[in-house]
Amino acid sequence: MAALSWVLLSYRLPREPSRLRLAVWRRLKRLGATVLHDAVWLLPAGAETREAFEWLAEEIEEQGGTAFLWEASSLGPSQDSAIVAGFRSEADERYAAIADSAAALSRLVRRRRPPGRARLDQARRQLAGLERALRLESRRDHFRAPGRRRAEDALRAAIRALAVPPGGARAGGSRDWGCADAVGH
Repeated sequence: MAALSWVLLSYRLPREPSRLRLAVWRRLKRLGATVLHDAVWLLPAGAETREAFEWLAEEIEEQGGTAFLWEASSLGPSQDSAIVAGFRSEADERYAAIADSAAALSRLVRRRRPPGRARLDQARRQLAGLERALRLESRRDHFRAPGRRRAEDALRAAIRALAVPPGGARAGGSRDWGCADAVGH
């Protein structure tokens, strides 16, 4: 593995209101950042990740906190490998949750007693949410975690299972739930 560079963020926020800490934590997770140690978060170095941390640091300071940013590289490939493995492991957990939810939606139509129209419409809305979750996860998966393929396959299977017959009504009115590669890959 070639040496990697990292963008790091360390921050402190006032204890109250706690919603500020929660909002920062959610934003870090949405970016795909992982915690290195205590309150030190990192992302692979790049223009986009650097800018994301700069914006977040500015928001933290606007809320009365302090934030420090720096770019670093580890001193050995084993450290980089461990960090990358952590990123992939976290992404795999999120991909597994998406795949499991999609599989549950697929099983819904294979039940002995078919679901009613309202339940199918609800399942299709849930499927749209899973599609959004997969797109988000794909954007924050910085190291191409292997679980992505399983999530994509499960989502495609759910799309096929919940497809509306030709001429049937669609959830949301206009969305085509056919198999036209809704995953986008």
